[in-house]
Amino acid sequence: MTSPSPQACALADLLEHRRELILRRWADRVRAGDLVGANVSEPTLHDSLPDFLDHVALALRRRAPEGVTAPAPAAAEDVAREHGRQRYRVGFDLRTLVIEYDLLREVLFDIIDESGLPLQIGDLRVLCAAFARGISEAVDQFSRERDLDLQAGAAERERVSEFERQLIAIVSHDLRSPLAAILIAAEAAARRGALDDKTSRLLVRVQTGAHRATRLINDLLDFTHERKSGRIPVRPQDVSLRALVQESIDEAATMFPERVIEYACEDPIAARVDPDRIAQVLSNLLTNALKFSPPSTVVRVTTRVDGDVAVIEIHNWGPPIPPHRHGSIFEAFEHGDLSTQTRASLGLGLHISRQIVLAHGGAIDVCSSAECGTTFTCTLPRQSQPVPVPLSV
Repeated sequence: MTSPSPQACALADLLEHRRELILRRWADRVRAGDLVGANVSEPTLHDSLPDFLDHVALALRRRAPEGVTAPAPAAAEDVAREHGRQRYRVGFDLRTLVIEYDLLREVLFDIIDESGLPLQIGDLRVLCAAFARGISEAVDQFSRERDLDLQAGAAERERVSEFERQLIAIVSHDLRSPLAAILIAAEAAARRGALDDKTSRLLVRVQTGAHRATRLINDLLDFTHERKSGRIPVRPQDVSLRALVQESIDEAATMFPERVIEYACEDPIAARVDPDRIAQVLSNLLTNALKFSPPSTVVRVTTRVDGDVAVIEIHNWGPPIPPHRHGSIFEAFEHGDLSTQTRASLGLGLHISRQIVLAHGGAIDVCSSAECGTTFTCTLPRQSQPVPVPLSV
């Protein structure tokens, strides 16, 4: 390596003496181009670029003879790698990282041009090589940081997935089995008869609590299945919708014996639906209507035919649901009435109901006001077929 030319040394001196001016103009161009947010401070924006300019000046002083590529000092590579790491952590994207180097190079050439110093081809090569190495090292480190985060994220998702699998195994076996035993024992005791009123009431409470816990477990299992497969499976068959609704009403009446549920149905309605799944929807909607409305009011259920669809409406006189929540109550872990949340609800009932209806090719909606009460409307194609439903959580 030969001694650097006076011209190269003069350029290096210019870089060092006007470094602050270069950085100031560069920062102005970066901000003018909306490459960073206004909340990014000057020290964060500059990061290690002042050190990078020092290494560019050093490269000029170390300029090699024509045709020989001088190796970059190890410290210069470290500076560029640290800059790439910082840019990733701060939240820059890769495009911005490259553009900021380009802008810095433009400002540097403008400063050299203003100084009147001639720029020889050898010096130009040194400058371009220094910037190319800086960009390369910064981009490589940026990509490595991103890959490490992606790998860590994948590992974390796998841990969460394994936890979910274990949780579902516990829920499906270790909780459902004892609940089934409790129900069987309570029903057997009830069938024996000759029980005093207090004992009968206790048995009803045991049965009601066990059924509620079973529904919560089933909702959790359905939600987990939906997350994995993107849909809740349905198995349609020809059923009498009037009979299916009446059975659901009778079941709800046993859980709320003090309440009045009115049912209006014009004619028997034949529909092709999954009876167990639609019964699940009806149970969720009826339970909500009874739970969130005053005990002295009537819950009204209506079924009718509207062209090619069957319509089920469940109306109650509970507190109105705010308009801005009409859509969100169908999301997972949301509750219809925030003022009456209880531990007995996971906030999955309406979400599962919507996914079941969507799987039939139908729709579910709510209309609620203080004047008219709250009505959940479920429409089902009378000849529905199971359709793929994208995950909606």
